[in-house]
Amino acid sequence: MDRKSGPSLIERAAQRLADIKHEQAAEPTDPPPPSDVQAKPTEEDGGRTARPSDAPTAAVGPSRARGGARNITIDLDRLAAMGMITPRAERSRMTEEYRVIKRPILLRAFAAGEDAVKDANLIMITSAIPSEGKTFTAINLAMSIAKERDVYVLLVDADLSRPSIMSTLGVKADRGFVDLLEHEEMSVADVLLRTNISNLSVIPAGRPHAMGTELLASERAGQVIDEIAMRYSNRVIIFDTAPVLASSEGGALLKHVGQIVLVVEFERTKKAEVLGALDMLESCEYINLILNKSRTRLAAGHGGAGYYGSYYSSDG
Repeated sequence: MDRKSGPSLIERAAQRLADIKHEQAAEPTDPPPPSDVQAKPTEEDGGRTARPSDAPTAAVGPSRARGGARNITIDLDRLAAMGMITPRAERSRMTEEYRVIKRPILLRAFAAGEDAVKDANLIMITSAIPSEGKTFTAINLAMSIAKERDVYVLLVDADLSRPSIMSTLGVKADRGFVDLLEHEEMSVADVLLRTNISNLSVIPAGRPHAMGTELLASERAGQVIDEIAMRYSNRVIIFDTAPVLASSEGGALLKHVGQIVLVVEFERTKKAEVLGALDMLESCEYINLILNKSRTRLAAGHGGAGYYGSYYSSDG
């Protein structure tokens, strides 16, 4: 054979091997927990690390960063205008209320020894019926926990029937939790999105799926949840799930979590609905109740019509 006619079979194989190694090196990876070495906080950001990506932008889809990572930028000004918490240093009654809410949840999540609770770092946010504010609560709780210096938060949209995390954040995503559960060849890194908030990442739901309950009840779901739960010891995972009286998806996820936050709308949710939801969630020992949309004096910081009232209790 004329050697000038082209590369040999061995040479082509060697080149292909080099190409594969290059492609693998470019695959996205799950971001590490916050580094102990960070930029010095400034007075302008109230002690938070100042970073150029904190500047608000219009809603866009994920972008590729160096190394193949998928990044999104959350418009913090937009969230603040919606009355939501951001990791900035603003002081408000809602910020203080969520500080009260998150503290026992975090203490339980990272308890050790005799006080340790199985899967306590896996937290399910739900409600009895739709439109009680569970997604609002899930995002605010995630934002509040992201203010912690030593805790890494992963917010997962597990409402596979009516996902709303990404639309609330004002960001688009082309794939998410549904795709990860359907396709075993996919990895968590394929759907995990880093944000411009240093301690917060998001896994969107992806497209709405009619078989969400079956996906969440599958063996694959258990494998994925175990992976994201065990990756880092200082990680809290918050699952925004479907209302338990309107969908069976929450019941399928129930076996994986150690804590539940049940959102109850003030003067709307009936007592029978709350009791019915608690009955469906009774296998979880730690259920936290949040009274939402309270119009009492407790919401005075929001003009008397606050989205969140500061009633909080624990059943368990």
